[in-house]
Amino acid sequence: RLAFDDALFVRDGRGIIPTVKATSLREPIESILNNIKSLTEQREFDPLVDSLDFTIATNDFPMLLIFPRLIKKLQSEGIKPRFHFMPAGVPSTNLSRTSRWQFLISPAPPKAKDIIQEQLFQSKMVCFYDAKVRQPPKSWKQFVNSNYAEVKFSERESSIMAFPSIDVTALKEPTITVPSFSALSEFIKGSDLITTQLELMKKGPLKGLDSAPLPIKTQPLVIYMVWHQRDDKNPADLWLRQKIKETVNLIFTEK
Repeated sequence: RLAFDDALFVRDGRGIIPTVKATSLREPIESILNNIKSLTEQREFDPLVDSLDFTIATNDFPMLLIFPRLIKKLQSEGIKPRFHFMPAGVPSTNLSRTSRWQFLISPAPPKAKDIIQEQLFQSKMVCFYDAKVRQPPKSWKQFVNSNYAEVKFSERESSIMAFPSIDVTALKEPTITVPSFSALSEFIKGSDLITTQLELMKKGPLKGLDSAPLPIKTQPLVIYMVWHQRDDKNPADLWLRQKIKETVNLIFTEK
């Protein structure tokens, strides 16, 4: 504070916010720190020897689809990294989360010049329901008038926000909202509820439900792997990104 002749952070209600000066210092300071970090990335990397610690932001479906299989495979090879998972929600609505994770897996990557994204997989959207109770909606009118179950990550973030080509304003208020994809199935079984999710969820949290094509045309939903530019050349991060891609490829080649 003395060096910059500025408070840098000031109180704002119950929290604190950066001053204009502090905000202007973010990019040059990040550049300095990234340059320092790059000096350590020249050494030889050995996953059997190095201490590996990863923080990954994702929601429960990608987490359960990819990482139990990946971690078991690594452990069988004598590699024992530590993983810390945090909820991703809809990260494009809250860019400040990017400072807390090394990897993000999401259909809604933050928009920033220092954020790198790569397509991990894509899956079409389908309607999940219980065929013992109801038929799937055959028209857009039936669809929008159906009782709907939705995943809601926070007051302002829900899974429906990520869906391409769907006019979400036409949908009525959801009958049920739950905090995770894995909670949907128990509410839909034995009820007339529907939910619109990735077809790939048949391999995971919605495998006990029936599914049908949507009554309208939609684009497939793309799931991205996202990381900060500062970690782009980090050997451990490069290694894990490759392992994640290999695991996803195995999942998609399974019958």
